[in-house]
Amino acid sequence: MSGLTSDVYDEHLVDESSQYMLDDLQLAAELGKTLLERNKELEATLKHHQNIIEDHVQEIEYLTKQNAALREVNDSRMKIYEQLEVSIQDLERDKYKLALEYQAEKKHVKQLCSNIESLETKVEELTRSLEDARRQVEADRRTKKTERLLGQQQQQQQQQLPGQPAIVINSPTSHASKDAIPNVPSQEGVSTSRQTTEPCQSAKPMPAGAARQSDPAAPSAGAGEPRTEEDGTEQCERDGGPTADDHTLSEDSEEMLRIMQELERTQKCLLSEQGKVGDLEEQLAVIAQENTALQSKLLNVHSTEIRSVHDELSMLEEFRQGPVCTRCLRDLGEQQDEDSIITGTTEDDASLMELIRNTDFPQAYRSSVTIEAKTCTICAHSSKSLHELPVNVVRLLLELWLLVVRKFTILKRMLHYLYRPALLIHQLISLPTYEQLDYL
Repeated sequence: MSGLTSDVYDEHLVDESSQYMLDDLQLAAELGKTLLERNKELEATLKHHQNIIEDHVQEIEYLTKQNAALREVNDSRMKIYEQLEVSIQDLERDKYKLALEYQAEKKHVKQLCSNIESLETKVEELTRSLEDARRQVEADRRTKKTERLLGQQQQQQQQQLPGQPAIVINSPTSHASKDAIPNVPSQEGVSTSRQTTEPCQSAKPMPAGAARQSDPAAPSAGAGEPRTEEDGTEQCERDGGPTADDHTLSEDSEEMLRIMQELERTQKCLLSEQGKVGDLEEQLAVIAQENTALQSKLLNVHSTEIRSVHDELSMLEEFRQGPVCTRCLRDLGEQQDEDSIITGTTEDDASLMELIRNTDFPQAYRSSVTIEAKTCTICAHSSKSLHELPVNVVRLLLELWLLVVRKFTILKRMLHYLYRPALLIHQLISLPTYEQLDYL
């Protein structure tokens, strides 16, 4: 029995141990399976993280390269900024130098302007003094000529009439009294007066060079004490009168002065004519603008009048349903009312006909608005002749429009008046050439 029990017990232990081993193997298989799955998951996550790390590495490399490129760009920009700062400093220095130069040039220009003004004043003073000297020289020459002629006349009279007393004629510069002049016959007085006035009229202004050559004592006399009459006569006798060269020089100088004056006069006239031409051109442009504005206004008024006529007709058609009488604006469908105040008398119709006949309308105007005349029984019964000339709203409006149009006839007159100024402007635009000015 004990042996059987031990065998049974051994079998039971073997079965249990085999059962435990099977359970352990099953658990180990399940554990290995789970571990394999976990390992696969970990490998997948590892690969994913490795990919992420590689992406991050590539991104880091790209960012490092971009950072390096941005640093280079920043360095280049910094260099450019430095160069710009240097150029700005140079430009500021140049600006300061130019400002200093501008101030210096401005001062120099002011000095030059003041110098020019002073020189102009000096030139004016010198020209005045030169003119005064010329006038003085001419006056001295005239006095010398008159004195010489008077002396010659006295000598001739003394030679012709030795028994009669000598006639003393005062010169323009002498201050003797008039009582010292004896009575002289009228013919001789006329001859002497003619002889004294003719040299004064024939004398002409001379230039300064000719005056100095012909009369060297004039400056000394002007600078020092005034010369006496005897000194003047003696000097005139020494010189023997003005020479032909002096006369030619004086004539040339007078001719040059006259030509210069004419040239200045023509230049002034040219400038004034140019100013007039500019004013006339401005006036012409303004008048042309006004003309265009009036034309546009005329077109607008014409369109608005026609539009207003059509609007009134449309309003009448809206208020009145059916045909309307063109004279009294009554509905043709209405029956005749004997007590109506609209029915006129024959006297009113006659006065209206006279008014229409007396009004003078231009025959050239033809309205583009044509409306058929429709009269009611009242208007047709009141007068048989008025339906031939219906007085409607359209005609009255057109008559008013004609009165407005008549006001715009001033445009034609303005254009007619502008014809001659346009020709004048055309003539003034053709300015004279330099050859013509030189010829003048």
